[in-house]
Amino acid sequence: MNIIEKDFELLYHAYLDERFISINKDQFAQLLKTFPALLILKSDGIIDHEEKLIMSIQAGKLGFEYASDDLGLEKEENLMLIYRDEFKYLLKNQHKWEKKFLDVLKQYIGNDIDEKNRIKETMQLFASASNGTSKEESRAISSLITYLDLD
Repeated sequence: MNIIEKDFELLYHAYLDERFISINKDQFAQLLKTFPALLILKSDGIIDHEEKLIMSIQAGKLGFEYASDDLGLEKEENLMLIYRDEFKYLLKNQHKWEKKFLDVLKQYIGNDIDEKNRIKETMQLFASASNGTSKEESRAISSLITYLDLD
């Protein structure tokens, strides 16, 4: 196991131990990759109706794409609900997880250009959810692009 896999594994287990949820590593990786977009929502200090809606849409999309049979008959809906709850939790507990998530994410995506572009696109999508992109959101996006080396 290399250092990237080890750091991901440690974060995965620490998060699951804290949250008592049942998601696999691929499902957790999607939460990790969505985290920068969640930070964008919070960057202007207000999460309005449209931004809550975009979070629900993203949770539904991830639930549909990454549901696994161990989540029961309603697996897509169950995973969507997990993602929606975790999005809310991470927004409320940003201070606890931000550095850990971003540091592991930076390692995890490495030089994967497609993944970097998807993360940037998701941040832009979340930023433009209500009344375009604010100055605070633009600054947060620029900061995250630099920190995560997304260019």
